[in-house]
Amino acid sequence: MNLINLLNSVDVEIGLFGQTFDVYLNWIGKIIQFLISGVGVVGIGIILFSLILKLVVLPFDVYQRISMRKQNIKMKENQERMEKLQKQYANDKEKYNQKVMEMYKESGVSMFSSCLPMILSMIIFIVAINAFNAYSQYSNIENYNTMVEAYNTKMEYYCADLTEENIRIEGDKIVVKDEKGENSYIYYTLLVSEDTPTEKKDIVAYVNANKTQCVYMVDVEKAYKNKEIAEYTKAKVAAAVEENDKTENAAPLTEQQKADVAKSAIKSYFEEKAQEAVVETYNTTVKEHTSFLWIKNIWATDASYKHPVLNYSEFKTEIEREDFRIGNNKVSLNAVGKYTNVYTADAYNKITAKLTEAKSEANGYYVLILLSIGTILLQQFISMRSQKEQQKFSTVDGQGASQQKMMMIIMTGMFAIFSFMYSSAFSIYMITSNLFSMLSTVVINKLVDRSEYKKEKEEIVKRHDQRLRMNRSMENAKENATRKNKENKGKK
Repeated sequence: MNLINLLNSVDVEIGLFGQTFDVYLNWIGKIIQFLISGVGVVGIGIILFSLILKLVVLPFDVYQRISMRKQNIKMKENQERMEKLQKQYANDKEKYNQKVMEMYKESGVSMFSSCLPMILSMIIFIVAINAFNAYSQYSNIENYNTMVEAYNTKMEYYCADLTEENIRIEGDKIVVKDEKGENSYIYYTLLVSEDTPTEKKDIVAYVNANKTQCVYMVDVEKAYKNKEIAEYTKAKVAAAVEENDKTENAAPLTEQQKADVAKSAIKSYFEEKAQEAVVETYNTTVKEHTSFLWIKNIWATDASYKHPVLNYSEFKTEIEREDFRIGNNKVSLNAVGKYTNVYTADAYNKITAKLTEAKSEANGYYVLILLSIGTILLQQFISMRSQKEQQKFSTVDGQGASQQKMMMIIMTGMFAIFSFMYSSAFSIYMITSNLFSMLSTVVINKLVDRSEYKKEKEEIVKRHDQRLRMNRSMENAKENATRKNKENKGKK
């Protein structure tokens, strides 16, 4: 098969992609990035961040839990009184609440002492979790950027080097074409504008600065002289001829049709090489930054319906929610789109074309989701158990415990929804946070109980000592009175 005459001097346009842009990270996101990169294992970095966050709010959390535990102890100490109040004011909730507040005041406990720490902890949690979810989006985009760079780097291996010797203006285009380079099958063309410089050294700089606006062309004649490319092309043409011959009543392919198939094959050769470079980068670099235990992409949900590589609609949602950085400026996707074509559906699908397995396999098996739900349920249960009396007497009709159970169900359901909505990294965060809260609740309760027991023991000892002193005083007074009576009788 000799197609060289038909291929001679015919160029094929291929798609390289413009530059990628870094996603803007706020200071909390940078802390997460520092921890993950410092530890080297993404899952461990997330656990470490979760623990640091819990340590930040720990003083408020401790204060809140101590206050709530003390309230529960006071309720238990005044159980008989509280039961009487519930019976006495069964039909007057307002009066009951007033009497309860008076009891708190007498006992030196404030119902509002735990509110401020709870509010502060919630604010810190919301701010941090927003940054944490933003980092998940950031990571998915940065991983895609890494694959784009691998694609472009491989494709540019075949591109002509930019020098003053191989750059020229042909009509309304700037053309960069290396006639001598053995591997330079691809060259750049760029439309001339009013701003185009005339000096060759300036033109080189201009092309370098505007590569995202270049059209990349394959010199098919030169490429076909490469043995590997020629064999690849011949195989594609032979396959097209064989497929055509199988079609009933189909006319044989003309030489021009074969040439068109050959040109398409040459184009696909370079694209496949670049896509193979993407697969290699994904397996060696991206996976290393995203996998943890059984989870293939920690920035996606631990579920079978989610996949390690996002589909474009999911990816588009990620990039539309994020801000990019151009210099020191924070810009939206629309602003970035003026400079690059890399975040379009065509680009994304071409870059990830050979990652079909990663686009279809299960990212996880719901393990983290179940652990998230289980730990929040257990944490809520432990918290309820430690406030049993407080819940019982918080309302005149004793429905406080039922309300707390309903709140536990609502909280568990809410976090279950979060676990299905957000990434595996979020589930790891929640599990770590819940386990830490459970442990701190148990420890704080034991310390408070021990402290209160010690105070109660000291109070008992104090009262005992007081009784002893009173008894001694009474005995001394009695002895003195007896002695004086005897003295008085002796005088008589």
